[in-house]
Amino acid sequence: MFRVWGRILALVVLLLAVTVPSAIGSLIPSSASGTYEQTRITSYDASFDLASNGDLDVTETLTVNFPYSGKHGIFRFWDLHDPNAERARRLPEHITVTRDGRDEPFSLSWESGRRYRVAKIGDADVFVSPGDHTYVISYTIDGVLLPGPTDGQSFFYWNLVPGGWQQAIDEATLTVHLPAEASAVDCAVGVGALSGCKVSGTDSSDLTVTASDLPPLTPVTLRAQVAVPTPRAGHVVPWPYALDGVFGISLVPALAMLGLALLAGLVGYLLSRATREPEPPYPLQYAPPDGIGPAQAQYILTEKVDNRSFVASIMQAAERGAITLDHSGDAWTITDRGGAEGWAGLDDSTRQVAGLLGGPGQTFTAAKRDVTAGQTLQREQSQHASEIKSWARQQGLIVRAGPGSWGGLLLLLAIGLTVLLIVKPPGGLHGLALVPGLFAIGAIETLSTGAATRRTRSGRDLWSRLGGFRRVLSTPSSVDRFDFSGRQELYTAYIPWAVAFGCAKEWAEKYRTEMGVEPPTPSYFPAYVAGYGGDPASAMVSDFSSTVSSAISAYQATQ
Repeated sequence: MFRVWGRILALVVLLLAVTVPSAIGSLIPSSASGTYEQTRITSYDASFDLASNGDLDVTETLTVNFPYSGKHGIFRFWDLHDPNAERARRLPEHITVTRDGRDEPFSLSWESGRRYRVAKIGDADVFVSPGDHTYVISYTIDGVLLPGPTDGQSFFYWNLVPGGWQQAIDEATLTVHLPAEASAVDCAVGVGALSGCKVSGTDSSDLTVTASDLPPLTPVTLRAQVAVPTPRAGHVVPWPYALDGVFGISLVPALAMLGLALLAGLVGYLLSRATREPEPPYPLQYAPPDGIGPAQAQYILTEKVDNRSFVASIMQAAERGAITLDHSGDAWTITDRGGAEGWAGLDDSTRQVAGLLGGPGQTFTAAKRDVTAGQTLQREQSQHASEIKSWARQQGLIVRAGPGSWGGLLLLLAIGLTVLLIVKPPGGLHGLALVPGLFAIGAIETLSTGAATRRTRSGRDLWSRLGGFRRVLSTPSSVDRFDFSGRQELYTAYIPWAVAFGCAKEWAEKYRTEMGVEPPTPSYFPAYVAGYGGDPASAMVSDFSSTVSSAISAYQATQ
């Protein structure tokens, strides 16, 4: 269940990271807005040839005055968003540019979440000489006609002079060739205006619009009704323009990108599945296997070694009489009772606790927020974990295998690529980040504990028996009875195992239910439990574990 919800949360974060920048970017004006431009367009002549299928061929002839040297050229901005056709994108295609009769280099880019197509016209290594220069920009836009008031009628509603020119325009002469005779012709200068320009030829299919003294960023708009059926709009997509920065402006490439992203997610998920080991059956086991300790058992069960396993080893040493534990205030003191003889017969992971002490009679004291003790505990806990993993390998219980190691590297690379594609998307297309992003979500388990290792046949057998023992300790008595009669001492003997398995409370409740009395107090904590009622053993376990964790955290905070 955690894997499912974790992936859902990661998917939500990924979708927000991909879509929010695009949505916000689409609301940001183009770089043309508010930019002062010293050049001036003295003459703006444009020809618009509209075909009956709605395709528009445009040729713009501009005379641009450069007052001084130092300029490389000009910019042309196309706004793909048409508020009268929300699902259509007015994409300029087949763009050509000349300057003074010669081909002029230009580069295309996107702005504002792919809302604006920008042509940067000019050579970065060449300055345009001062004076007048003539630019001719030609391009086509598919399917620009809008539905008319009745069948067989369409509207041509267009900014003949777009609102993206940074220069002021002295004179504009705009010729429109329609596929049928025009009617209901209107033109206006400026956003929201109703007049400001002149139209001739209103009773024909050829219109001429003139305007003068246009400030920068001022559109000239024409609306004319033509008697042709409305054709299909060009570049229609099912998403709002705010998501163009995610999916682009073409349906087929967007579907291909989504298909590739889903395939990448499936590959990542299959990679994660390959790192999992199927759980064996857990037959009832009323005693732990011989020769291993609680910490080793935890590692075989979960392939993890954490703070619980270290605490369980300390408690196991106390239960076997190798050490004593005393509690005063918020401090715990561990005392070595008999040196090497006391540790004899204990498993390797439990004997590792001796590293905290210096020999018979030596003590180690840890208090909450004790930095010095925390440093020692962290060092010994790290050594404890290392020794347990080494033991499992040496005994042939766990081996390195599976795709976990290289799969984890692929996952980290995918995460890095996802971040890069979100921060710097090629062509402004944030949706490309979905491909490595979904792979990373699918493959997230390759970084989990145990992904790079597998239990051998003997390891799986031990896993099965330990799982059966944990089942007895943790399940309610009505399911798996333990029968403590005459063997009450087994409750305290198995507390370290319950701590390692994370089921100390369930173990206490099992005893309480079966015996009808409170669990017995471990003999190795007489001083601590004197002032506690209820379940003193569970309280002791909680306090001792909390002290160890607090001391280690205090040391880590200083680092």
